[in-house]
Amino acid sequence: MTLGQKVKYIKDYCANNDIFYLKANIEFPKESIGEALQILDEGYFVKHRGGESEGWQSCALWGWGKNKPEYYYTMNPSGYGYTEEEVVWGWTEIADIAPRTKEFLQDHYDMETMRRCRFMLLEPGGWIKAHDDGKERSIHSAVNVAITQPENCYLRRCDTKEEVPFKPGYMFFYDNRVMHEAKNNSSENRLHFIIHGFRSPKAKQILVDSFEKQYETIEL
Repeated sequence: MTLGQKVKYIKDYCANNDIFYLKANIEFPKESIGEALQILDEGYFVKHRGGESEGWQSCALWGWGKNKPEYYYTMNPSGYGYTEEEVVWGWTEIADIAPRTKEFLQDHYDMETMRRCRFMLLEPGGWIKAHDDGKERSIHSAVNVAITQPENCYLRRCDTKEEVPFKPGYMFFYDNRVMHEAKNNSSENRLHFIIHGFRSPKAKQILVDSFEKQYETIEL
């Protein structure tokens, strides 16, 4: 099979077998913890998706890197204030604060094909209400990384309550088209990183390698 055929097989296999998550075969750099804390300390996080959550904030590392419009931080019903077709993709103002995270993305992804890559904060007691991010099942619609993962925090699907088994540094492909929700029941901040955009060969190969490691008996 070609790389594209392998990705389609994995997407179909996960959808047909109702697979919610797939652990990536790479791990996030430990240095990202310090970078995320500095970004938080310097006040770069902004409220994410008003009305659908409490205590949920985000800060893009790769996003609208230049020529931001005046309404860049304006929240609309979709939570972004702009459409992705308008975005001039690039490194944001926090790139100098997060050099190791930036290096990691450059090493593992073809950035010119990527979409939003951002630090996410869920404050103590914070929650994200049940929602899906599309209707067509896709195991590679997003990668969610645990930078910190306090006890009593979850990201889970709503029907079976199956949780993604996060540990600091662990990266998971997860199907955000399944209804899911999150809650931070701890007294600490939960810091994650979410990666979007999987059209490049490098990004597709990570998915294939991860699937083959977890499902060794399936030959692609």
